Amino acid sequence: MSKPKGSVIRFSLMLAGFAFVCLFLAFQAVGKGARGGPETIGSQSSASQPVTIQSNNSRTALEAEQKRTVVFGMNWEPVGFYPLRAVDSASYYGQTLVYEGLVSYGSDTDIVPGLAERFEISPDGQTYKFWLRENLHFSDGAPISVEDVVQSILAASSKFSPYKDDYRDVKEVIGGVNSVVLKLNRPCAPLLSRLVELKILPAVLLSQADRGKGVLMRHPVSSGPFCLKRWESGLELVFEPNPYYWGKQPDVKRLIWRVIPDMSLLSMALSRGDVQVAQVDARAWKYYLSKRPNVVLDSFAGSRTIYVGFNLSRSPFDEDAVRQAIAHCVDRQDILSKLYGDFGVLPTSDSAEGRWSFDKTVKTYGYDPAKAREILEKQGFRLVKQGYVRQKDGKEQLLAFRIKSTKDSSDIAEAIAGQLRRAHIPCEVEVVEFAALRHRYLQKGDYDVTLWSRSSGPDPDCFLIWSSKGPMNFSRFNDPTVDNLIQQGRTATSIEDRKRVYSQMQSILAKRVPWVFIVQPRLMLAHQNTVTNISYGSQRKTGVPWDNPLFNAARWSFTSNTNR
Repeated sequence: MSKPKGSVIRFSLMLAGFAFVCLFLAFQAVGKGARGGPETIGSQSSASQPVTIQSNNSRTALEAEQKRTVVFGMNWEPVGFYPLRAVDSASYYGQTLVYEGLVSYGSDTDIVPGLAERFEISPDGQTYKFWLRENLHFSDGAPISVEDVVQSILAASSKFSPYKDDYRDVKEVIGGVNSVVLKLNRPCAPLLSRLVELKILPAVLLSQADRGKGVLMRHPVSSGPFCLKRWESGLELVFEPNPYYWGKQPDVKRLIWRVIPDMSLLSMALSRGDVQVAQVDARAWKYYLSKRPNVVLDSFAGSRTIYVGFNLSRSPFDEDAVRQAIAHCVDRQDILSKLYGDFGVLPTSDSAEGRWSFDKTVKTYGYDPAKAREILEKQGFRLVKQGYVRQKDGKEQLLAFRIKSTKDSSDIAEAIAGQLRRAHIPCEVEVVEFAALRHRYLQKGDYDVTLWSRSSGPDPDCFLIWSSKGPMNFSRFNDPTVDNLIQQGRTATSIEDRKRVYSQMQSILAKRVPWVFIVQPRLMLAHQNTVTNISYGSQRKTGVPWDNPLFNAARWSFTSNTNR
C-alpha cells in the first residue's frame, strides 16, 4: 500500500513552488523592464485584444476599465453550449451567459420575469400561463416566437433530455397569441425554478435530426445578455453583449473567459492585472492574494457539497452502521481548517446552509475513532494487524477500499485516506479523469467509494439525486420514506409544508449517511478593485444558484474612484 501524502507536506511543497514562481517572474520583470518590453502570462491571440501586463498594476487595471473588458480566469472551460448534452458545471456557467428562460433568478434568488414579461399560476397549481415580451430576438436577429418556446419545453421534457424528470408533471404545452400555457397533472412546486433553467432555443434547429447539437454545441444562438464571439479551445472564450437582448445591456463590453488550469498561475495573473475576476480557493486567497492591495474578495455562502459517497449496492457499504463508523473516522474540521482555511461550513446533508429549506437543528456524526471501533465490533469486525476483519458469507472480509477521485480533489481525498488509515481502515486514492469517473464508474456503479461533489439550486427538490429512480443517484440509495418525502415536497403548496418535508429528509440523510458530507466551501471570487457589482443584495449569506461564479456577470461594472 502506498504511503499517505500528508496534507501538511503537500501544502508546504505548494508554497515553496509558489514562492519560486513569484521569484522567477520578478526576475523576468526586471529583465524585460530594462529592455522596455511588456510581459504576458501564457499564450495569447492578438485578435482577442488581451490586457497587456505592465510592471505597474494600476496601468493594467486602467486599460481594462477603459476598454470595458473583464478577463475572467477559470481552471477549466465548457464542454459545450448545447444544453441537452453539455451538463458539466463549466458548460452550465457559460450557458447562463448566452441563454435566458421564461423566468429568471433575481438578486436574492427570488423568481422574476425573464423572456416572459409576466406569468400566472392557477389556484390549484396545475396551470401556468406566460406572456412573452414584445419584439424578442435571438442574437442572429431572428424573432423569438411562441413556437421556439413550445419546442424548447418539449425538447427539455423529451426522452433524449437529461432534464426530462423536471417536467414529468407537465401533460400539455399550448402555444397561444404571444403566450404559452402549461397544463399539469398535479401541482409541482419546483416547476418555476426548473423553468429558470430552461434554455429557449430556435425551433428550426430543434427540428433537425440532431436536435441542433451540431450547431449549438460551439455556436450558441443567444437569447441572453451575451453572445459568444470566439472560442479557442484550451485558451479562451470571448463574449460580447447580445445587441438584441431585451434587457439592460451589460456594462462589460468584452468578457474573456481565460483558461488557466494552475491555481498558482491564475492567482499570479490576477495579482498582476492580466485577469480581473477569478474563482480562487481559500489557500490562494489566504496566503497570497489577500496581501495584494489591488485585489479584493467577494465570498458567497456555498451551495456545493463535497462528499465521500458509498456504493450501497456493495458490501459492507450497504450497512448503515459501517458507513456511520467510517464517518466517525473523518475529521472534517481538520480538513475545513487546513485545506479550506475555514472558508466554509461542515454540512449535515447536501442542503446548502444559505437556503430557506436548511434545518440547522439536524446533527450528524462527529470525529470519534473510538466510537467507530465500538460500532464496527458490534457489526462483527475485530481489529487485527491488517485492519478490521470479519467472517462474511463464509469468507474473511477486510474493511478496506479505494477512493476514486479526480485530480482537482486528490488532496482532499488523500487527507481523508490518511485519516482512515490512522483509524486502522486501509485506504488508497485512485485518481481518475473527470468524465471517466462520472460516466465509466459512477453511472455504471463500478466503484466502492468516491470523493465527489454536488451543487444545488435555490429549490430543494432532489429527485435526481435521492430518489430510488433518480438518474444521478450514483450511491444506489433506496429509502421508501425518502421517495415519499420527495413526492410530498414536489406537490406541497406552501413553503412551511415544504420546509417540514425537507427537514425530515435532511434528518434521514444525516442519520443514514449514504454520503459522508465533508464540507460546503464558500464560493470565492477575487477581483481587481476596479471591478464592481460582483455581489449584491443578500448573496453573501444566501449564495448564488449552483455556485455559478458568472451569475452576476451581466451586472459587473467598473469604478473610477479606486486608489491605484
